[in-house]
Amino acid sequence: MKTNPIPEKIALFFVVLLGLLTFAFDILKFSSSLDFSQWSYLNEGINFVILMAYYYYVRHKRFVSQSDIQINLKNFIKLLAALYIWTLAWKQILSPSFVTTDFPKAPDTIGTVVYSNLITFAAIVVIVPMLLMVKNLIFYKQKNRTRIYLALALSATLLGMMTTVILRQPLDVSSDSEHIFQSLVLATGIVFYLILATHNSWITYLSRKMKYSYFLASIGLVWVIAMMFDVIFKESVAAHSLVVAAFTNLSWYFLFFYALFGSLTFLFHLPTARVFDRKMKEVASLHQLGRVIAAEFDLGKLVKIITEMTKDVIESKYTWIEVYDDQTGHLSVAATINIDKKELRSMDNHALHQIGIQVIESKKRFSINSIPKNGPYADIRSWKKDIACIAAAPLLGANDQVLGILYATKSVEFGFDPDDLNMLEAYANQAAIALENVKLIKNSLEQERLERELQIAREVQMRLLPQKLPDVPLKLETLTITAYEVGGDYYDFYQNHEDHLGIVIGDVSGKGTSAAFYMAETKGIIQSLTREQRNPVEILEATNLILWDSLERKSFITLLVADINYKKRQLSFARAGHCPVAYYSSRRKSVEFLQPGGIAVGLDKGPVFSKTLELKKINFEKDDVLAFFTDGLSEAMNKSGEEFGEERLGQILTEHAHEEVDVIKDKVINAILGFLQGQNLHDDLTLIIVKCT
Repeated sequence: MKTNPIPEKIALFFVVLLGLLTFAFDILKFSSSLDFSQWSYLNEGINFVILMAYYYYVRHKRFVSQSDIQINLKNFIKLLAALYIWTLAWKQILSPSFVTTDFPKAPDTIGTVVYSNLITFAAIVVIVPMLLMVKNLIFYKQKNRTRIYLALALSATLLGMMTTVILRQPLDVSSDSEHIFQSLVLATGIVFYLILATHNSWITYLSRKMKYSYFLASIGLVWVIAMMFDVIFKESVAAHSLVVAAFTNLSWYFLFFYALFGSLTFLFHLPTARVFDRKMKEVASLHQLGRVIAAEFDLGKLVKIITEMTKDVIESKYTWIEVYDDQTGHLSVAATINIDKKELRSMDNHALHQIGIQVIESKKRFSINSIPKNGPYADIRSWKKDIACIAAAPLLGANDQVLGILYATKSVEFGFDPDDLNMLEAYANQAAIALENVKLIKNSLEQERLERELQIAREVQMRLLPQKLPDVPLKLETLTITAYEVGGDYYDFYQNHEDHLGIVIGDVSGKGTSAAFYMAETKGIIQSLTREQRNPVEILEATNLILWDSLERKSFITLLVADINYKKRQLSFARAGHCPVAYYSSRRKSVEFLQPGGIAVGLDKGPVFSKTLELKKINFEKDDVLAFFTDGLSEAMNKSGEEFGEERLGQILTEHAHEEVDVIKDKVINAILGFLQGQNLHDDLTLIIVKCT
């Protein structure tokens, strides 16, 4: 953010000038026997102006406006260390001492007066940027009410500063009736500080190594902050300014609570840190693999990349991929990891043949989590003694034919958990698409052959869409029509909550293979993200963050993520630039198009995208109908250039909502075909109809 340097220089000039003025006032008050009590409010007002002027000066400085988590934490620790060094150095030089009187304590020597001013100066210079750094952490993945809580906390802080000056009483929790007002003010501030202290979602996104490191650092940080007020500020700052003393006192409470809650959050995240790292690694690998498939068409390089990435993600000991050789018509090893040529020649054994035959015949993944030394699979141990478990997944192409098999092994028994097997299958699916893409490109000069290969790719792509409807107490029907052989429309279902059905529908900008590649990548990312319990907004934010680097700047993806709680009959959804949801109310006998805010994935890296997203919730009733669709439906165009439009869809839903969902779908199809008057679709069309029971 650009700032005007002239007002900032003026603010800094006022800070220095007014600071010297309050210092001179302290010297005069200490050296003279005159009563300066009538000037105390003016002195406190000047100190408040100093505080505000310094905040204005420092708020946009680069070292306090960093969005990077690690930089904020490192700068915070540096400032805290500098504060202690500054305090200890001047304490040794000036040896301050205070007269034991009522609050605030008075300086006993001229050196103590100087010391109080120096520590007050340090409090302002250090605490203000420290609070701004913590604010950056609080606003990382901020919630809707974060700004409200921050405003309330600031109001409580200002009230505490004002009452301290007026009542000349310290902010402390006390049952004494004379201090009850200060106790209430402090308690109010602490409540809001505690609420803000829980806003530390940034910890979730740190790697396991960083969580362990920062947890150990946080233990010492909590102790250092806990000592900070009594050791540095308590007597010295109050001797110079009550308004700054109250500010440092309340800031200390806030910093201590935030550090303490941060340390506890680190502790709670440690057991799941490895799982989170793995999930992020899985998402990143699927993202990278999608990019490779879209850009690499050399079969040798592709199979090598797939085996290497499989080995890294599921941490297998030996990994290899077998593909069908078009010349021999048999499976042959195309790429290996940690298997030398000699071992490759001795790989032809009965046990591996049996596994291959079983995978080909069942067309499903196969795993043995404990290979016995005796039995039908003992030959595997005779080939490799350190293989304790093995898993294999088929590479399924068009018409469900097996294009190859992806194998992985581990050296420990029961080494494959369900996530490992799911990822192996996901890589096999991506490998199948990669193999099909290679075939398409190799035959691109032959038009008839190219059309056939694109049709195969379309069939492979259609396999990425749900092959059956989820078993839920809702009536569902789906429809997908691609304008070309392959397209960019996408939909899926997921269930990561009990009594909930998740629906995802999207549309990649553009058409053809490029859109299809991005569609496949998006599916892999969302499948990984929806394994955990996330709401629609969180899923869209994470998807946008991952896809930002891979999408071409001219490309974008519209997405809609919905969560249907069929037990409570509630729909929650968010849309990233996608078409609205058509909602037919059986009670009102009318259709409403629900369109909350949101921009498409890939248009912004994060801040604007997250700010525009809106979570929409509605309660539905029995026989209500929901329709999710892409713009290929609403923008279907006839010979006259007229679009089908959302109104026609709404009219169909209104007239036929009382019928079954398959009838409603047929009515929509017939209406579109009749409207097109023989024209072809110019964009992919997807429709999901949900009828509530």
